[in-house]
Amino acid sequence: MNIEQWLEQFGYLAVFIGVFFEGPLTLALAGFLAYQGYLSIIAVLLTAFIATFLYIEIVFFIGMGIGRYLMNRWPVFRRYYGRISALLERYEKLFILFFRFVYGAHTFAPLVVGMGRVKPAYFTMLNTLGAAIWTITLFLIGYFFGHVFKMLIEDIKHYEKLIALFLVAVMLVYYLIRRLIWRKMVVDKN
Repeated sequence: MNIEQWLEQFGYLAVFIGVFFEGPLTLALAGFLAYQGYLSIIAVLLTAFIATFLYIEIVFFIGMGIGRYLMNRWPVFRRYYGRISALLERYEKLFILFFRFVYGAHTFAPLVVGMGRVKPAYFTMLNTLGAAIWTITLFLIGYFFGHVFKMLIEDIKHYEKLIALFLVAVMLVYYLIRRLIWRKMVVDKN
């Protein structure tokens, strides 16, 4: 199975899973692949939007239900709780709209917001808008990268498969390293 067939068969599922669990790098890569014509622009945007929206909603409701338990169970949550609570209290609307852009806030921020006084309907409204802003921004970064890259190399068709594979490999390595660091933080703090 070549890369075109793989992307045709599993590309949008990979975008959904990648954005759900990791986010920025996956979406930028999907934007690049959409520019190259491997993926549909609209399908990537919708898939990424749904994935990030659902992830943040789920974590928010986990925060509402068992956030206090998680904070007591894993001390690393306590460290982030104070910082995020202060930002949330001071800049509630802006924080909820833009926390996705802050590295590491993807998991802790909606959990802390769920533990606070923010009403679910209000959060869902801001989450919808924040997911749209984040999705379009990161998609355009990847798409623009594809455009610039194409301008730099006359005949990119000879290299795009190699580049796409390289970007997928970089994404996987980044994801694994990030997970190992997070796991080490959680395990070492217990």
